[in-house]
Amino acid sequence: MTDAKFYAHSKNGEPKTNWQSLYDHLSGTSRLAECFGLDTGTAVLSKSVALIHDLGKFSLEFQQRLDGKRNPVDHSTAGAKELLSLFKGTEKEPLALLMAYCILGHHSGLPDYGDITDLPGEGSLQSRIKTKLFDYSRYKAEIDLSTLQLPQGLDIYPLQLNSEQGKSFRSFPGFSVSFLTRMVYSTLVDADFLDTEQFVQGVKPRGEHDSIDSLCRKLDAYLNRFKNPETAINIKRSETLKNCMSMADRPPGFFKLTLPTGGGKTLASMAFALHHAKTHGLKRVIYVIPFTTIIEQNAGIFKEIFGEENVLEHHSNFDWGKQESNEPINSDDRTWNVISKLRLAAENWDIPIVVTTNVQFFESLFANRSSRCRKLHNIAKSVVIFDEAQMIPGEFIYPVMGAVWELVSNYGASTVFCTATQPNLERFFPETVKFTELAPEPEKLFSFYKRVRITHLEQRLTDDDLVSRLNALKQVFCIVNTRKHASGLFQMLEGEGNFHLSTLMCPAHRKLVLAEIRDRLQSGQKCRVISTSVMEAGIDVDFPIGYRALSGLDSINQAAGRVNRNMRQPMADMFIFESDSDLERNTPRFIARGVEVTRSILRDFSDEPISIPAVHAFFERLYSLKDIGEFDSHKILDRFRLDRKGFPILEFATAAEEFRLIDDVTIPIIIPFDTKAQNLINELEMTTEPMKVLRQLQPYSVSIYKKEFETLENGGVVGLKANVYSVLNEMEGYYDRQCGLILPNNGSGNAQFF
Repeated sequence: MTDAKFYAHSKNGEPKTNWQSLYDHLSGTSRLAECFGLDTGTAVLSKSVALIHDLGKFSLEFQQRLDGKRNPVDHSTAGAKELLSLFKGTEKEPLALLMAYCILGHHSGLPDYGDITDLPGEGSLQSRIKTKLFDYSRYKAEIDLSTLQLPQGLDIYPLQLNSEQGKSFRSFPGFSVSFLTRMVYSTLVDADFLDTEQFVQGVKPRGEHDSIDSLCRKLDAYLNRFKNPETAINIKRSETLKNCMSMADRPPGFFKLTLPTGGGKTLASMAFALHHAKTHGLKRVIYVIPFTTIIEQNAGIFKEIFGEENVLEHHSNFDWGKQESNEPINSDDRTWNVISKLRLAAENWDIPIVVTTNVQFFESLFANRSSRCRKLHNIAKSVVIFDEAQMIPGEFIYPVMGAVWELVSNYGASTVFCTATQPNLERFFPETVKFTELAPEPEKLFSFYKRVRITHLEQRLTDDDLVSRLNALKQVFCIVNTRKHASGLFQMLEGEGNFHLSTLMCPAHRKLVLAEIRDRLQSGQKCRVISTSVMEAGIDVDFPIGYRALSGLDSINQAAGRVNRNMRQPMADMFIFESDSDLERNTPRFIARGVEVTRSILRDFSDEPISIPAVHAFFERLYSLKDIGEFDSHKILDRFRLDRKGFPILEFATAAEEFRLIDDVTIPIIIPFDTKAQNLINELEMTTEPMKVLRQLQPYSVSIYKKEFETLENGGVVGLKANVYSVLNEMEGYYDRQCGLILPNNGSGNAQFF
C-alpha cells in the first residue's frame, strides 16, 4: 500500500491518521465487488469499476470538504470520464460505456443515456460527461489505469420473448445488457457501502446465518411430523411433498407447481427450493407473494421452522430499509441482535430466506437508486418462488418475464411459479424454454381435491336478495369486489355471529376476528362473513357454503378454497352471482376484464369450471383480449437498446419511474388498536431504538391511498409521532371495531396488493 495523502472518509473529531485513505477504500471496495461478482459472472467488470469509482476524490477540493469546507464537489463523474477516454475508439468502448453508467450513478442512481445535445446539469450520462471537474489528476500516483481489465465480450444470452401469441419471437439484447449493467452496479454500490460502513462503524453483525444444508435439516425435522398421515387429504399432501423433493436434483431452470387450493404448496415449494439449492450450491430462497395481507402468515411458518434470524420479511408495511438509524446494539440482547441483523439484511438480502412481495421484488429489479439495487447481486444463484403467479399484472408481463429469463438464463437462478390457476407463462418465451412441473399429475390432483360445486346464478341479485339468502344460512361467507359493497352488505345482516373482513382492518384486528370465525365454524355456531378479496388468499377457514361476486376465474378458484377446505363433506356449494347493486358496478378495469372472460368460461365449462382445461382457457382468452403492446404498456423493454455500433443506449431513470406495479401509492397508518399498540406508540416518542418498536407495531398498521391519507391528515385524524410515524390520533369515530378504519365516503380501493 502507498503512503496515502488522499482520503475517502473522515471521522469526526479524530486526527487524519484515523481517517480512511482513498487507496484503501478503492482497493477494499474493488475486492468486495469482485467477490460479489463471482455469483453474477461479472467479477472482472465489478473489480474494475469499483477500483475507479471515486477517482474524483483525488481533487484538492474534495479533500478540503473532508477538512470541513462546504464546497460542492462532483466526485462521481471522474472515473467515468477516464474510463471512456481510455477505451475510446477501441472494441471495448461499449463495455466502458456500460461501466460508466455504474460509476456515474453510484450515489445519484443509474442515469438515462440522454442525447448528445444535453447540456451539463441535465442529469443524463451525456450531460454528466460534459461536466467540468476540479483537477483530480493526482490519482495517477496511486491508481494505474493500465491495469484495468475488461473482458473481450459479454458472456450473456440475449433475451428473447414471444411477440405474437407464440407465433414469433423478438430479441432484446439491449435489455440483457441493461440487466448486466444493473448487476455490476449492484456489486459496486453494495461493496462501496459495506467498505464504508466497516470503516465508519466497525464490523456490524452481518451474516452468521445458518447454511442451506443446516436449513434443509431443520425443514426435514419439521416435516417428519407428517411422515405418517392418516386422512386421505394429508396422505395426498404428503405424496405431493415427496414428489417435489424428488425433483430437487433437476438442473436449475424454470419450474412450476400447479396445485389445487389446500394441497400444501407453501411447504412443498419450500422443500423443493431448499433441497434444490443444496444440490446445486445456490445461495438462498426468495419467496415472493402478491399480498401483504398474507405475507406475515407465510413468514411466520418459515420463522417457526428455520428460526427468526434466518428469515427476512421485507415489504411495504415493514420496509426495514426505510428508516435511517444509528441505534446502539446491545450485545446482551439476543432479540435486538436478531432485529439488527434483519435490518441490515434488508439492505442487500444477505440472508438465506427472504419473504417479500411482487412489488418489492420486481420494482427493485427495475429501480435505478442504489438503496434498492444493492440486493440485486444476491438474487443471482437463488431459488425464487412466485406464489399466486397469476397475480402478475398483465401490462408488465413482458418486462417481468424478461427479468425472470435473465435471472435463470444468465445468473444461475431457478424460478418456481406456484398457483392453483396456472397461467400459460411459457407462451411469452421461445419454444426452447420448458417449465418443469413439480406436481405429480396435476389433473388427477384437481380431481382428487374437487370438493366444491360451482353454480353461476342466472339472475342478478339485488343487495336485499343477497342478504336474504345469507341471513337464511347458519354458516356462510360472501366475497365482493369493493370495500364499499362489503361494508354496505355487512350493515344489512341480521342477528349475531356476523363478521366483516377488509384491508381497512389492521392485521392484529383481522387475526382476532379470524380466530373467532374459526372457533364458531368448528363449534357449529352462527357465522356469516362479508369480505373483500382479502379473504381469498392464504386464509385457512372452512365454510360449508359460499357466495362470490363474479370476478376473474382465478379469484373464484381462490374463494372456492375456503369452502369445504378440509373435505368434511363429499361436495359443498359456492354460488357465483352478478350484483345489481350500484356499489358493485364500478369495479376496477382489471376486474371487469376478468369478469367478461369468466362469464364465457362458466358457460363453456359449466360442469368443471375449476379444472386445468378451464383455467387454461381462461388465461388464453384473457390474454387474447390484449393487444401485444398491452403486455408492456409502459414500453419498459424499449427503454433499453443497442445502437448500430453496439453501444448501450439505456434509460434507467425513465424505466424506474414507469415501472410501478401499483399506480396509487399507499401510506401506512399505525392504529392504536389495543393497550399494547398504545404503549408502543407512546414509546416511539422516547425510544433510542425505533426499529425495535416499529417491528412490534407491524400488526397494527393499515395502508391507504395517498388521497385518502391526505384527507384524514387535513382533518386532523392522523398525526405524527416523533415527527416521522403516521398514527391515528384516536379510535372513537375513526376506527370501527367491526369494519376497521373509517375513510371519507367509505372510499373503495384495494390496498392489499402493495
